[in-house]
Amino acid sequence: MALSLRTRLTAWYSVLLVLTVAVFSAAVLWLHWRLLIEQFDDGLRSISATANNVLDEELTETKDLGQAARAMAKVVRPRDYVVQVLGPSGTSITQGARPMPLPSEVGAPGVTRVTRTLDGPDRRPWRVTVRSGPAEGPRYFVAVGAPLDEASEQWQTLLKACLVGIPLALVFAAGGGLWLGRHGLRPLTSMAAEAQAITAKTLDRRLTVPPAAEELEQLAGSFNRVLDRLGSALSTQRRFMADASHELRTPISIMRTAADVTLSQPARDEAEYREALGAVAQQASRLTRLVDDMLVLARADGGGYPMVVASVDMAALVKECVGELAARAGEKAITVRTSLEPVTLRGDEALLRRMFSNLLGNALTYTPRWGSVDVSLVKAEDGVLLRVADTGPGIPPEDRERVFERFVRLDPARGAGGAGLGLAIARWVAEAHGGGVRIVSSGSGGSIFAANLPA
Repeated sequence: MALSLRTRLTAWYSVLLVLTVAVFSAAVLWLHWRLLIEQFDDGLRSISATANNVLDEELTETKDLGQAARAMAKVVRPRDYVVQVLGPSGTSITQGARPMPLPSEVGAPGVTRVTRTLDGPDRRPWRVTVRSGPAEGPRYFVAVGAPLDEASEQWQTLLKACLVGIPLALVFAAGGGLWLGRHGLRPLTSMAAEAQAITAKTLDRRLTVPPAAEELEQLAGSFNRVLDRLGSALSTQRRFMADASHELRTPISIMRTAADVTLSQPARDEAEYREALGAVAQQASRLTRLVDDMLVLARADGGGYPMVVASVDMAALVKECVGELAARAGEKAITVRTSLEPVTLRGDEALLRRMFSNLLGNALTYTPRWGSVDVSLVKAEDGVLLRVADTGPGIPPEDRERVFERFVRLDPARGAGGAGLGLAIARWVAEAHGGGVRIVSSGSGGSIFAANLPA
């Protein structure tokens, strides 16, 4: 079962806090024990120095180690501490002294001072320090030790406090984490509820940007921008479907009308059948071009159009396209002039041919009878520049970007134009090759379209 984000954040927060408190408690316990031992050792060293000085003075007077030890024992009698005098071999010569553990190093050659924590006869821990006497004179050791009962009690009290405090810290951390998680994630929960309420019919709604935190503001803003793009894409798709349906309906209606009129009489002559079939063939050709253009744009939008990249002689390609459209230009007595520089670039020849054919076809469509179209191909600094200039009616400034949208046909030329997909396809082909198509100028004397392609 997957845990909620609030639960996981609380768990991580609690674990990290407990680990932090545990490490801190361990460090405090270790440091406190070291301080207790250091304080204990200071007391041992002080008593050891006092006993050693008294024993040295007594030994100077009596010259007898046992007598000096008995005299020292009467003078140095610290509470809770045991003081013993050890002979050269490390055995105690103090009579009646309380037994205490001694380090094994005592009596070894070269050992002058040893401090150890040892287990006493009653299995309690002892802290013992042993120091040797002066180098001159008889060799002896002074051992001072005491049980670590008081230090152990203090340390264990602190340990119990830590053992009680860590679970309490865990409880407070879990409770505080749940409260902070609920309070901190409340804007996220509200945004999730708002996002669930957004459907395809309510794409105009947007998430409320909370002022709680910068991260949540960025999340809400990014999601709203995604909704903007989705809304724009859905609106474009709906408009595309509506325009496509309208464009498809016209040729289909003409074809159906021609067929119904022809079949309404039991017998007709050959000329009537030919006229009806000619109308059907003309609309079928128009329908084929429209469907083909729509398919190209649909595949382009989906990123699934296969591009075959090869070296393309642009001058030869333009000449071929001009020749293919010569008959169409001749129908309106339009003069097509070309100025072509030899240019070769890498691209998809079929798409480049389609781009130029659409640009030239658009110029021939809107150029009046006895007009002219100038085509130029030159090398530019950043690639290739292809220009098509016509002597048509021109395009208003506010419509110079609209003409590149799909199914857009301006009113003055609506009857003569096609479905309004040619320029959209031309711009897409140029952009697919890393370039673009734009209107350089347009007015009453005509329009100039330019396509720039990187070499």
